Amino acid sequence: MFWYPRFIFEGDRMSVPERRSLPPMGAIEFAIEKAFRHYGFALSLLIGWVVLLLPLVALVWYVALRDGMPDIGSLSPVALGALGLLGVGVLVASFSIEVNWNRRILLDERPRGLLRWRLDGVVWRYMAAVLLLLVVLAIHIAAGIAVMTAAVPALSAQFGAATRPLGIAVTALIGLSALFSLYRRLSWLAAVAVGDSDFTVRTAYRVSRGNRIAFLSFTFWLLFSLAVVGALGAGAFFAQQSLPQPWVKPVALAAIAVLAWLALLFLHSVPAALYRVFR
Repeated sequence: MFWYPRFIFEGDRMSVPERRSLPPMGAIEFAIEKAFRHYGFALSLLIGWVVLLLPLVALVWYVALRDGMPDIGSLSPVALGALGLLGVGVLVASFSIEVNWNRRILLDERPRGLLRWRLDGVVWRYMAAVLLLLVVLAIHIAAGIAVMTAAVPALSAQFGAATRPLGIAVTALIGLSALFSLYRRLSWLAAVAVGDSDFTVRTAYRVSRGNRIAFLSFTFWLLFSLAVVGALGAGAFFAQQSLPQPWVKPVALAAIAVLAWLALLFLHSVPAALYRVFR
């Protein structure tokens, strides 16, 4: 069924409720359902970008890889430049695909023509939003490292052996804070992708408060779902090692590739699943 964001109108202005509760299984089921339903759509986006980047791939092969895997330190400036261009191309392609993916599963939008290789302002704003979230995560990581490498050694002389367990506990709390902070801002990424300027990062943080237990439950089901996919992939891997038939290996490798792509789409559906709940 087509789904619209649950905008609330106040006159001519859209507003967002003060708080929403996260149903963990509902959000997980949404992400899984969209990963299965639009699997082919995402694959077509990927193939389109692979075709577009083929000249760069050919250039990298010619200047850096045609004689085998090189020593990075011995690469020529031309080879390094080609690798850098390919890296930038892959990065831009991934953000373009993510924006189109979010718009597909939230707005049921199918890009036409050159929009399959979307590089408009929405993509650049999405990239900036991801960078901001990475900065927030980096601050939490730096705080955890500082506790274990600076605060614990400095206090151990005064408080003895009790300092390290305390430092581990504080670092764990910082890790949980980073997890909750990430979840509370992820819905904003989907809002940026669909062009919902009323749903700001502050709004996302405000409406998602009070969901710590729900976020922990969501994390459990997220990891459980990935574990199921991983177990299926492991089963295919061990099957191709133990069975002698020649057709088993290509079938197993194809199954592993399909499962890996499904898991990736599932993860990239999480911001949209959270946005659907909190908007």
